[in-house]
Amino acid sequence: MNQFKNIFLGLKKPEFSRVVDSQKCIRAGGKHNDLEEVGRDGYHHTFFEMLGNWSFADYYKKEAIIWAWHLLTKIWKLPKTKLYATVYKDDSEAYDLWKNETDIDPNHIEFHGEKDNFWEMGETGPCGPCSEIHFDRGKTFCDLKDEKHECKVNGDCHRYIELWNLVFIQYNRDEKGKLNKLPHRYVDTGAGFERICQILQKKNSNYETDLFSPIIKQVVKLSGKEYSLGKEGTSHRIIADHIRSLSFALADGGMPSNEGRGYVLRRILRRAARHGRLLDLKKAFLYKLVDTVIEIMGDHFSELKEKKAHIKLIIKAEEERFNLTLDNGLQRFKQIIRKLEGDKIKGSDVFLLYDTFGFPPDLTKLMAEENGLSVDMKDFRKEMKKQKARARKASKFNTNESLIEKLQVDKSLNTEFVGYAKQSIKAKVLNYFIDDRNNVILVLNKTPFYAESGGQIADIGKIYNEECEIEIRDVQKENNIYFHFGKLINGEINHRLYTATVNQTFRKNVARNHTATHLLHKALKDVLGEHVNQKGSLVNQDHLRFDFTHFKKVRDRELNMVENEVNRQVRACLPVHTQYQNIDHAKKNGAVALFGEKYDERVRVVSMGKFSKELCGGTHLDSTGEIGFFKITSESSIAAGIRRIEAITGEKSERYVKILENEIDEIGAQLNAPESAILEKLKKVLSENKQLQVRLKKIKVQSAGSSLDQLMKNAKIINGVKLVAAKIDIQNPNMLRQLGDQLKNKIKSGIGVLAAENNGKVSLIAIVTKDLTDKYKAGDIIGKIAKIVGGGGGGRPDMALAGGKDISKIDKALAEVPKIIQNT
Repeated sequence: MNQFKNIFLGLKKPEFSRVVDSQKCIRAGGKHNDLEEVGRDGYHHTFFEMLGNWSFADYYKKEAIIWAWHLLTKIWKLPKTKLYATVYKDDSEAYDLWKNETDIDPNHIEFHGEKDNFWEMGETGPCGPCSEIHFDRGKTFCDLKDEKHECKVNGDCHRYIELWNLVFIQYNRDEKGKLNKLPHRYVDTGAGFERICQILQKKNSNYETDLFSPIIKQVVKLSGKEYSLGKEGTSHRIIADHIRSLSFALADGGMPSNEGRGYVLRRILRRAARHGRLLDLKKAFLYKLVDTVIEIMGDHFSELKEKKAHIKLIIKAEEERFNLTLDNGLQRFKQIIRKLEGDKIKGSDVFLLYDTFGFPPDLTKLMAEENGLSVDMKDFRKEMKKQKARARKASKFNTNESLIEKLQVDKSLNTEFVGYAKQSIKAKVLNYFIDDRNNVILVLNKTPFYAESGGQIADIGKIYNEECEIEIRDVQKENNIYFHFGKLINGEINHRLYTATVNQTFRKNVARNHTATHLLHKALKDVLGEHVNQKGSLVNQDHLRFDFTHFKKVRDRELNMVENEVNRQVRACLPVHTQYQNIDHAKKNGAVALFGEKYDERVRVVSMGKFSKELCGGTHLDSTGEIGFFKITSESSIAAGIRRIEAITGEKSERYVKILENEIDEIGAQLNAPESAILEKLKKVLSENKQLQVRLKKIKVQSAGSSLDQLMKNAKIINGVKLVAAKIDIQNPNMLRQLGDQLKNKIKSGIGVLAAENNGKVSLIAIVTKDLTDKYKAGDIIGKIAKIVGGGGGGRPDMALAGGKDISKIDKALAEVPKIIQNT
């Protein structure tokens, strides 16, 4: 109901007084988190549909109760004897309505406390009493074995299941916890579709309904593991639930990531993948279940069909990526529990698995439970808090947020934006704040300044009159209020009429990059395929950055095709038109809506000839020809399945090409080669240089090898074994192995240990001739002396390598070798 908060608070007028809906809901984090319960019972889910009816200051308790009872008993024909109603402990009005306006058994109406029958969206905000409707599934659904246990509505067992919650919103809880009456009263009801299906289809759990059973059958087919209703079927149920969540979230523009909502999706996917492992599904398999989800839900939710390829590709890429780290993480988990003292895993170890191996803490908790262990989540949260503190310390402080808190402004105000048509206007200052360093925030009645939005940075410019001048450096928008951030250059702020003027050169450069972004988006779809969708962008005066869905590196040939296509449309000088349309009409006519964006009913459509048509609120050129020249400067990966292209336009791209030309000319001059022969000459020089490097390396090895003859003269005899232990000077630690082989050949029968210092680190090698490996092991020798220099290593009985950090202990380590030989 968050989207209706402003209506409840009286800040926004509703378009309709009555609404019915089906909302797609995900509960896997925050206040309402059902993740750990999923699969353990028959009705908790990460994704579910919430059916509801709303009244915005229209009908209230009486109608909501009567209509709910009518639907349940007359339309769906549920037995009245199995239905129970609960009301808030002091809501006698709702109690009397149930008793007098319906034919429910009066003994089936119960008062309950705040925990069960008072609904609120958070610690503050709209709230009110509620009336829940429960269904008695019978004694067989009681899962508690205690003989003293008595089955009750809102009790501890699963006999009674909540079907519908009728919320009567009439208060606003303030920051002090006080309940203040709202200007009007509202109704918000919520009925779980999956639970209703269970009752109507007369099944024992939601997972047995036709919403889940086809998915579970497909899991059985893929895994070869039969499904059961008990604990053994937990993994099947979790996978069936999680694939629904992933499919809907990805269809709505979500993406797995390491923070925020994206992290919730990553947790869900990795949890499902882990349960696949429990069913011996070791390769990526989740994406194969998407087709089944779409078969069940696709006719009602067309976005699933439209984004089918996208959903499958993201899930497959993410699961394969997780599989690469899962085995290492599982190995580390086994090490942790092997060394565990007691039955609780430390929070620092949980954090290590999360931070290094990408294990969500609930996955570690699940694996711990499978091994009869618990985890110290309190300690884990401390580690997370430390990490967040480090991140905050490293991040840039947002002065805009701190300043905006100082400015008290009527939230019902509107700033009229006229910047599409005008870049200089007369305006009034409605409110302002200025600090002791002349940093200023102003709210105007109207503005030509574009506020930062949709990846496009804000305009800059000036606001001035005869008595003062303010340089505008940023503009932010909250609701319909534009906050202009700037610096007072001279004078004093007053409430007279101002001239607000946008920096036109800056605006034009930004518009070049934004218009080019639309052309780039369309060109990528044409070259790479329709699966390409925008996943983020940055448009400023210097360059553009465009993130998009694609699952492998874009080849140079493809990049050239994209760049050529964009420049072709630039040369075509396509007219850029904008118009406002109904969103459904715009989409029907081919306008591209950005993935995951929320739009109003009326949208702004930006068309560039017949080539590109997108929903967009940004500023653009009048013609694509004004872009001048488009040049891609980089292509890279930023996440699994997400690529990034950076590009420049206009004078920036011209200067970029000129710099490249100058560099090529300079290279040609240095190589003494004409432009047409530069590449061949460069290849020849590099080849010759490589040959010289090989020869030089051989000379260095031979030089170092000659010193081995001197070392052989100084060899010691320990326990009848010839021993060479010495520090040598080498240019590269890779040479150590070659010198070890040489020493083994020279010594014939014996043991050699060589140490070298490179870039402040220690390199060690030990060799043992094969006639001595029955008694002496190179790995044992190297392991003991490596500890002395603060390192470690190992290898074969006849040769072992190690490294260390403490160069001051090299002599001490070498002096230890004779003692090791003597005591073996």
